Amino acid sequence: MKSQEKIRSITYMALMIALYAVLKFAGMYIPFLQMPNGGSIELELVPVFVASYFLGWKKGAAVAMLGWLVTFLLGFEMWFVRPMQVLLDYILPLLACGLASLYWHGSYRCHVGVAVAMILKFVSQVLSGVYYWPPEGGVAGSGAAWAYSLSYNLWYNLATLVVCIILVPLLISRLEKSGVSAR
Repeated sequence: MKSQEKIRSITYMALMIALYAVLKFAGMYIPFLQMPNGGSIELELVPVFVASYFLGWKKGAAVAMLGWLVTFLLGFEMWFVRPMQVLLDYILPLLACGLASLYWHGSYRCHVGVAVAMILKFVSQVLSGVYYWPPEGGVAGSGAAWAYSLSYNLWYNLATLVVCIILVPLLISRLEKSGVSAR
């Protein structure tokens, strides 16, 4: 019985990673989801959040990292300036989302966990913007860089939060009602 559970879990993880890649690909072809200088409303975070709540935080984090790795290997557009920038723009935000089920265990666990994860993601990306992507003619770490990064990253992270707050609890509820078990 233990090996069947392991196979089922790995299958769900593979499905969530594939959904991550497909939604990221689809999002690239929906113009209003894209920001002009990088970033977008990230539909691909939905399977990461679902994985965290449905499979547990460890597998959620693994889905987040493997999803990013798959899209990297497939050649999706990503910007690399320095290792710390990659950490702040990609790895830490995705890990925060993959760990969402750790943030709250009450009756509104999906809502609070998604919100906390998105706040952590936003903070990480703002820091990256301040120190690695200042506005044209601006200086990294300056007041102008802070203002620009906060305003630039706010709207698409907020829109992603709204999408995830609506879809993730709905999908988790449907999975639980279907009697499907992953843990």
